[in-house]
Amino acid sequence: MQFTKRDFLKLAGLSLAGISAGPACRDLKERTFYDPFLERSVLKIKTFEGNFFEIGRQQGEIYRKNGMNCDLAKIDPVVYKNQSAIYEKHYPQMLEELRGMAEGGNYDIDKCIWWFINGTVSCLQQKAGPPKACSIFGIKNQGRLYVGRNYDLFPITENYFEAYKVVNPERNSFVAVSDMGTYKFLEANKTGLFYYPDDAINNKGLFVGLTYAFEDQCSYGISDIHIIKLITETCATLNEALAVFERVPLNWPKNFFIADKNGDMAVVEHTAKRFKVLYPHNDILLQTNHYLDPELKKEDLIFKNSNILLRYNSFKRYDEISQKLNATKDNFKYEDIIDILGRRGSHACQNWILLRTIWTLALDMTNQQYRIYWDLLGKRKNQELKI
Repeated sequence: MQFTKRDFLKLAGLSLAGISAGPACRDLKERTFYDPFLERSVLKIKTFEGNFFEIGRQQGEIYRKNGMNCDLAKIDPVVYKNQSAIYEKHYPQMLEELRGMAEGGNYDIDKCIWWFINGTVSCLQQKAGPPKACSIFGIKNQGRLYVGRNYDLFPITENYFEAYKVVNPERNSFVAVSDMGTYKFLEANKTGLFYYPDDAINNKGLFVGLTYAFEDQCSYGISDIHIIKLITETCATLNEALAVFERVPLNWPKNFFIADKNGDMAVVEHTAKRFKVLYPHNDILLQTNHYLDPELKKEDLIFKNSNILLRYNSFKRYDEISQKLNATKDNFKYEDIIDILGRRGSHACQNWILLRTIWTLALDMTNQQYRIYWDLLGKRKNQELKI
């Protein structure tokens, strides 16, 4: 089955006529198909160092310089009260970091905190937007655990994504990769960019990454990106990470892939109301965007939605990657990760007008060797990630 650009634009509520003329079309062409960012051969990895307040202040200074203005935020007092109480109980260090951010950016403290913890409101807004994707797998061979990850989002994200490091003497150090908040299909600029981990690997050898979930529930709780940050800062093993989900509420439905240097891995499929844990079968674990747990399938919008394109994308990626993993399982090696996830023209390596694979991670969890690939449709650059 083949789909046209018109088909995928339907998922975004757009039309070809709507982007075929005028500034929007020029912006799309310039930002999507000509990208000066991709001409860089090296990712400059910024390091934030200090305690929570100091790290927040460093980031706030960057945000202010970029033109972000948290003081424009309009606070919902009920949501703010409930969200603040959850953060105070489960992640007070994040609030301390946001207070530092307010100082660094010269923002009103309450409006700065609201800007970054109003996850319930943001969740409902993002659920109305165009769909996202992503694929993550883990495979064990000869005692070694390999993890491969494709992060898929709007093509414009290639202009803005970053890798960065956090070194906090109070917690685990980690390196993270972030789409920097580029949620809009046609628009993005520095004023809306901020650092948060879509993928994170810490100095204890623990990896956490997320994939989008087609679920319309939202709740009061820690945001998806903050729970990744919390896990990365405080955990060393899969079991420790799973314990965080047991005690900390999540506000946003997502799937989380977790792997550690001991060779353990699992997927947490989370609806923001409840979650299920999936473990490997025959040393293979794979997650795209549809829920695999039989109970959660019943409420997954990807099965309920009448638009077959939603199912097509997630299921085709899942089937293709699964077949490749099973075919190479007995002889799988590190180099096979990029061969499977980065093959041009495949379902795994996306190149649609609406979705594109922005980066690929190739992780040897056992030997703690980590590499990122980007510009997959161009010169295909890559770089080692060091913590």
